[in-house]
Amino acid sequence: MAQGAPPFARLTWPERLAWMVCAMPELLKSFAWDAFVLFFYAQVVGLNGWLIGLAISVIVVFDTLVDPWIGALSDRLTGTRLGRRHSLMFAAILPFTVGIAMVFAPPAAMSQMQILSWLLGWGLLARIGISFWTVPAYALGGELTSSEKERRLVAVLRNLGNQAIILSVPAVAFSVFFAHRPGFTRPQLDPAPYPGFGLFVAGLGGLLMVIGALGTYRRARMIEAAERHSPEAGPEAGNTGTGPLAVLRALVQSIRITPNVGKLLAVAFLVLFVNSVINQLSLHLATYFWQLDQAWTPRLLMAATFGSILAMLMAPLFLKLFSSRRAMVIGLSAFFTCQALAVVLPLSGLAPAAGTAAIGVLIAALRFLGGLAYGLYVVPFNIVTYEIGDEHEYNTGRPAQGTVAAMMFVGLQLGSGAVALLAGSFLGLIAFPVGLSVEAMPQGKVEALAWFILALIVVAGGAMAWLVSTFRIDAAKIAAIRSRREGNSRSES
Repeated sequence: MAQGAPPFARLTWPERLAWMVCAMPELLKSFAWDAFVLFFYAQVVGLNGWLIGLAISVIVVFDTLVDPWIGALSDRLTGTRLGRRHSLMFAAILPFTVGIAMVFAPPAAMSQMQILSWLLGWGLLARIGISFWTVPAYALGGELTSSEKERRLVAVLRNLGNQAIILSVPAVAFSVFFAHRPGFTRPQLDPAPYPGFGLFVAGLGGLLMVIGALGTYRRARMIEAAERHSPEAGPEAGNTGTGPLAVLRALVQSIRITPNVGKLLAVAFLVLFVNSVINQLSLHLATYFWQLDQAWTPRLLMAATFGSILAMLMAPLFLKLFSSRRAMVIGLSAFFTCQALAVVLPLSGLAPAAGTAAIGVLIAALRFLGGLAYGLYVVPFNIVTYEIGDEHEYNTGRPAQGTVAAMMFVGLQLGSGAVALLAGSFLGLIAFPVGLSVEAMPQGKVEALAWFILALIVVAGGAMAWLVSTFRIDAAKIAAIRSRREGNSRSES
């Protein structure tokens, strides 16, 4: 028999770093999409707000429908030369890179319907392409090791990879592509840099995918070779199909069999809902509400990143002081408070004047504290997600990390889509002007948008903090799965 990698064995540092790289393409896509697509098509290309909301919602709905199928397929794919996770990961590279490059390169002088079709077509290719990478890659993190200590390191590395992208890519974007140009008070209003930026995102994303897939391939195949599952059939044992109806049944059953899976979906929805409110409308706030110059806009993104990096260093101590559930609640509550204050203080007249360096310092400080708080939440959240995957595997008697990862990403996609629909529709509802300079923009429109953002943060944030507090993980089931994996691996050695 082939010799497998023991699930409690330490990963080598090249494997750990390759796993860290695996997390980067999704964050690269999220930064490019959330920070620029809505603003680019609304304020630069001039697509009607209602049509933007429609386009992004359709893209997200399709993406949401595909994610569960990808998760189920990656759990059940057998007999492939590249393995159940990596077959899909390698297949994702070309569609994503082509799609994201074309999203940022619409031809000039198109009609509204032509622009809509362009965004729909290439946006679908990019978003579905990245899903074929992200869902199996995230599931892989739950299989690389079953060691609690090693999983904690895996979660920290994943988020350090995320922060490396958030720290470096905005700096490149605003120093190389969106640097100051004559004729534009804000470089993000200039259409010229966007195609080059899209090519940069595509090239970097493709490179990261290749490095991450190659670096984790050997370990993943060794683990797959060592797998032996309980002969006792679980409730899903007969449900091995990958067709749409079979996947739908599996998803419904997963929520019934393991209630934490349904809670995870809801938490993921609220997580990305709030993050998308912040990210997708951040350029609107920075440009028109806080009136920051081009130097401050990337600093806000980097300030949150520095906070999250500090959180990664603090996470081991934080998790010793608090349970995973309490750590998530504390981190989330502080995160939402910081995000709300960035809007409340200017609205109430308690912040420095818009357009000054002082308000830039204030917002950057709040973003730093928010990043710190979010980082303290996200490490235990990743650990809990893998534990839910273990719990569901115990309940069903079959691999489940892909299914659970898919449910998480369904929630993320729905959250992102809900914000895109609400934001695009709200911009259309209040007739937010297109292409105006900061000085010419009506203040009433800007304040209406700020109140809208604040309301979304408060409502979704409160619901999410409560929901996280209801997680209950069965420790006995987690221990049983770990023991079973360790025994399977030893029998293969």
